[in-house]
Amino acid sequence: MSQRPLPASVAERTVPDLLDARAADRADHPAILASSLLTGTEVARTYAQLRDDAARLSASLAAAGVGKGDRVGILLANDGAAEAILTYHAVHRLGAINVPLNTRYVARELAFVLEFVAPAAIVFAPAYAGLLSELQPSLGDAVLIEVADEPVLGASLAQALDDGDPGHPRTTVGELDDADWIFTSGTTGNPKAVGLTHAESVACGHQSVPLWGLDATSVYQGFAPFFTSTGCHTNQLAALVAGCTYVIDTEFDVRGTLERMERYGTTSIFLISAVLQLIFARLTKEEIAALRFPALRRVCYGAQPGPASFYRRVWEEIGQGWGVEVVNVYGLTEGGTSGMMLINDDHPEALQRLGANGMSIGRTTFHPWIEHTVLAEDGTPAAVGEPGELCLRGPSSMSRYVRDEEASRLALRDGWLHTGDMALIDDAGFVFFVDRSKQIIRRGGLNISSAEVEGVLGEHPGILEAAAVPMPNPVLGEDVRGVVVASTDPPPTEAELIAWCRERLADYKVPARVDFLDALPRNAMGRVMKGLLTGEDGALHGAGL
Repeated sequence: MSQRPLPASVAERTVPDLLDARAADRADHPAILASSLLTGTEVARTYAQLRDDAARLSASLAAAGVGKGDRVGILLANDGAAEAILTYHAVHRLGAINVPLNTRYVARELAFVLEFVAPAAIVFAPAYAGLLSELQPSLGDAVLIEVADEPVLGASLAQALDDGDPGHPRTTVGELDDADWIFTSGTTGNPKAVGLTHAESVACGHQSVPLWGLDATSVYQGFAPFFTSTGCHTNQLAALVAGCTYVIDTEFDVRGTLERMERYGTTSIFLISAVLQLIFARLTKEEIAALRFPALRRVCYGAQPGPASFYRRVWEEIGQGWGVEVVNVYGLTEGGTSGMMLINDDHPEALQRLGANGMSIGRTTFHPWIEHTVLAEDGTPAAVGEPGELCLRGPSSMSRYVRDEEASRLALRDGWLHTGDMALIDDAGFVFFVDRSKQIIRRGGLNISSAEVEGVLGEHPGILEAAAVPMPNPVLGEDVRGVVVASTDPPPTEAELIAWCRERLADYKVPARVDFLDALPRNAMGRVMKGLLTGEDGALHGAGL
């Protein structure tokens, strides 16, 4: 259960409640502006249209046997974002559970998730028909619905919409019923399913409104893939609560995204740190200074640490140069997504406090419903300036890790969500990120389980043991580096191991480099000491070099 309930003052208690409320009070206002696979164009959908289309699709899903508590996989990239959002709401109207599927998974990864979820239906893009055909044993009895007029696998989403009744009644859904299962990188290899209820989802929307700086007049733009918690959960729920327009980019493109910001009158946008690094790398200071966004009010960034020079450029060239608020964001899928933010007004002082611990991630939470603390190992608040585990609590925090009681107990204990991230609070209340206690690598805002990469490397017949560690990337923050001990003579080559991983891992998880050691450094308990494998400059410091 969440550490805090959704406050009783909140009228809409479920996601369908929210959509119906917006369809009533903002009927003709654009809800989304997104790419559609069915039309091959960018489409606008009002709140009333979105509600009616969701009812049509829910009727066809119900006729196909999908009911309350069933899981529905959504395998769509942002070129089908219009259909992804539509499916999300249709599934909720049935009381079923949305399961966004990572479109960058290879067969091994997707098979694990499908077998874990046992979906009653999968709504997917034509690009993934071949992959799903390969995975027939993992699909069970799932109804397959292809986002196409003439599908090559399963039924047609276009036909399902044509056949569906816009007056199809909603299934009664309770606020404590599951709404979404969102997969996040697990620290033991396979991803974990974060279970989020309707109340937690509604809370996420309310909490994210002040983060993105939204009101009913806002145009919020995002490019996060739908399979991420930001894409499928935080972004759209915040816009839904605010009753504003959510513009969904197919992908990030430096000049294309900036052009769309101006064309659509974007008022706020989440440009993760890796994206801002790309803007700084590909545009001159003069080009950045010449950009004009008359409607823009706020630029949010974050998702990974950066050097001091980066934060100064964000403040000077984006905040001061564009005349907008800049907000640094810290959050996590398990928080649903509760977290910290460094507000615009705190940036000058935070920049003065830049030091060994980098830039502050904030001293303010997203919303008054959220609390934060840093706890020492004994569970008491850490002293000022002393590192401990950053913990959060609020009504949007996950209910559990699905089917993993032990991991749920460890993450949700003593009334707090334990993030697994080490932080400290200074004498002015600024929170500084120190390190990750979880073995997670972050590349371009995406989480990568080091254990999963290690497992794939270790499966190679020429490898005795393996470790995966981060290596600096000036744009993406971190890349994956494999460190291995060979079991054969001659050993496999670096190129062979990278090719091996590319066949078995999503592209962003594949090591950019593989180094060989005689042995991995271990402590007295036999655990690999990864801190000895990389220095701050990314140099390898292990044995055998």
